[in-house]
Amino acid sequence: MHRFTIAVLLFSVAYTGANICTDDTGYWLFTISEGVTDFAYGGSKLNSKYYCFQGCLNTKTAVQNYKVQLAGTNTSAVERTRTIKDIRSLHAQVGDEDPNAATCVDPVLRQDVANALKKTTQNNCKNIVNTLVLNLNRPGWAITCIKFDEISMDDATTDKNFCSYDASVNDGIYTIRLAKLDMS
Repeated sequence: MHRFTIAVLLFSVAYTGANICTDDTGYWLFTISEGVTDFAYGGSKLNSKYYCFQGCLNTKTAVQNYKVQLAGTNTSAVERTRTIKDIRSLHAQVGDEDPNAATCVDPVLRQDVANALKKTTQNNCKNIVNTLVLNLNRPGWAITCIKFDEISMDDATTDKNFCSYDASVNDGIYTIRLAKLDMS
């Protein structure tokens, strides 16, 4: 079953790469998730030139792609494939290090996200995205939230204008991605 899931995921990535907004300019980061049970997007409006998101609860998939305005010049994308079990295990480790520090390198942004998440009134992606939009006040940024229970493949980068943040809320893990958009 695991091989079938990976094969479907790889096919989806290839299909998505050809069909969701990308061009030869800028620095694009993507996400594709299987087993999606909730999703939302916000911040800047969707625009096929720099910010795309598609989700379907019937097929349990979500795809996101956006062009990031990097703050630095010494960054590179890392492609990750993560199961929900891997994410839970990472967040269950006790220690002083924040498990989100590697993919949300701006400590101020990371703390702002953590503080905003404490203010959510409902445990769902729409409420999480709305709370982040209201509390972070970052014009020109895209914010996505995906809750999944299977596997996700994405790009991450170590730049202060990008943040991939896994939040454990009650029994759920929400993957929240924020990026300053390159709207050129």
